[in-house]
Amino acid sequence: ALRGEGATLINGRGERFMLARDPLAELAPRDIVARGVFDEIAAGRGAFLDATKALGAKFAARFPTVYASCIAAGLDPATQPIPIAPAAHYHMGGIAVDHHGRTSLKGLWAGGEVSSTGAHGANRLASNSLLEAVVYAARIADDINGNPLAVAGRPRDGMISRNSAMPPLREANLRAMMSSHVGVVRDGDDLAEAIRTFTVIEQTTGNIALRNMATTALIVAASAWSRCESRGAHYRSDYPAEDPAQRHRTVTTLDEARNIAAMVADTAPRKRTSTGA
Repeated sequence: ALRGEGATLINGRGERFMLARDPLAELAPRDIVARGVFDEIAAGRGAFLDATKALGAKFAARFPTVYASCIAAGLDPATQPIPIAPAAHYHMGGIAVDHHGRTSLKGLWAGGEVSSTGAHGANRLASNSLLEAVVYAARIADDINGNPLAVAGRPRDGMISRNSAMPPLREANLRAMMSSHVGVVRDGDDLAEAIRTFTVIEQTTGNIALRNMATTALIVAASAWSRCESRGAHYRSDYPAEDPAQRHRTVTTLDEARNIAAMVADTAPRKRTSTGA
């Protein structure tokens, strides 16, 4: 929304780096903008959203929520550029649902950005996610209203897994690997390393929440590893071009993800050179 109002993307030198990347500059498709921001940050130049000229003193009135968040962080967006980074929001995919929002599990519906409805292509368009949420929320509500919900019975003894405390370092490592290996720019070696790591976490952690995180991360990484092309928000530096033969939607089940994990389990990790302690 801010870019639509004329805000520009600049690096730490004050350069509008998107001008050299796409004729639409800041209004380029989300995947192109995300890679531009990613590259500036990786190069150490930083990335910022500058609304000082486009909005200036009108910022608080036009975008009160964003303004309040910036002020709370000690930054005045009316006079200062806002530090930014790519977020997972621009990715596609999710839980497969039908046109009622039903998943493959009876009694479980999904809507919004957690779901894969077919409303998006290889890229998310502005406002599509809001329209999708409105439409599917109504459809899901109607469907639930017309279906009697079974009351869940009490689980039998031994069916409930014992839950240990969340290991903060392991959770932080999982999140960091999702950003560095399964994020804006991907390649086969990094994805394979991520798959191996997520598999180990899933199989060894005693914390249920972390196990669920690792399972989800594994499915995403395995799906990305198996699609050997770049398309929209899925960008692989080792396969930078689109493959016309893969111009269709794909669905990856957990069993398929674990089969992929078994395939890469014996692959020797890539040797990395250390530049310091």
